[in-house]
Amino acid sequence: MHQLFRLVLGQKDLSRAGDLFSLDDSEIEDSLTEALEQIKIISSSSDYQTNNNDQAVVEVCITRITTAIRETGSIEKHARALVGLWDSCLEHSLRPCGKDEDTPHAKIASDITSCILQNYGRAPVAALAVPVAAKFLGSGDAGVCGSVSSYLALAATAQAGLLARHTDAIVDSALRGNAMLLRVLPAVYEKQPQPINRHLMELLALMPQLEQPEQYHLLRLLHVAAKRKQPEVAQKCIPFLIGHLKDSTHRDVILNILTEITSYDPVALSTFLPMLKEIGERFPYLIGQMAKIYGAVGHVDEERARSCLPFLVSQLANMEHSFHHILLLEIKSITDTFSSILGPQSRDIFRMSNSFTTVARLLTQQLETAKARSSRHFSLRWRTR
Repeated sequence: MHQLFRLVLGQKDLSRAGDLFSLDDSEIEDSLTEALEQIKIISSSSDYQTNNNDQAVVEVCITRITTAIRETGSIEKHARALVGLWDSCLEHSLRPCGKDEDTPHAKIASDITSCILQNYGRAPVAALAVPVAAKFLGSGDAGVCGSVSSYLALAATAQAGLLARHTDAIVDSALRGNAMLLRVLPAVYEKQPQPINRHLMELLALMPQLEQPEQYHLLRLLHVAAKRKQPEVAQKCIPFLIGHLKDSTHRDVILNILTEITSYDPVALSTFLPMLKEIGERFPYLIGQMAKIYGAVGHVDEERARSCLPFLVSQLANMEHSFHHILLLEIKSITDTFSSILGPQSRDIFRMSNSFTTVARLLTQQLETAKARSSRHFSLRWRTR
């Protein structure tokens, strides 16, 4: 260890601590691990929390060490000692001892968290830091917990597998109000869905108290869950999603999730079609997504096809949006699947005009004719019983 570090840390000489900043970073870089280990010994002593001199010496030394690590790019070389000191802080109280007053160990943890945060993309550092970061989520210090959550949110982009091992701790912290961690959950869900599925409804219950960005991340989690094609999970979420469709901020995202669900479980949406119809009529710019949902439900069986077609056809005649081609494709796909609905002249209807309004009028007439024919047939069968 450099002789000045040995002097300052060995004798806890605050008067010489400032001289560390006069040294070149490269001159002390080899000493940083040993210095961190010495700081760990000092900060673990029984009187550290009441010894202002020792606290000041440690604070100056940590600032010098983290500066040197940053300037020399040597975080990976010293990560084990740095994380070891960070972890040791958890053995002591981190809860504020007064109004806005951090404990001595919370200050150490905060400084180290900042250093680690700057290096979130380095896999060897993350392998050491993420398990300790997860423990800090329950530390009781809001400042440290917030910084750690920021680190985990950044690390999730490249180290989701590491975070997934600590899914329970992340979910617990999110449920306690740590909304920052909601942005971690979509990446973690890909690796470890079950702990999140167990608490999914509790997480959704947070929605009203969240800010708009956190609401978006919660919906992004649902989209990831929907893509995994788990009908039992999707069915739990549908009432929640439908209930939030009136929120102008997230309509597009919610409809994308519902469209995803209908790709493998269209029956789950069938009872909600009247509500979707009402929203589609109020907000024509959503008709493209509505058409795909109605189209998927309409392919389930002929009865649902007949119930979905009137809405699709009515919107084909609506000139307040630009989704006519999508609507026409969905209508044609349903009527091709259930050819008895329009009868043999169905192909002619689609060829008779380039006008969407005209095609819609012809389809409406044919659907009404088919409905009347079906009613007469049902009436005759009833009489002959």
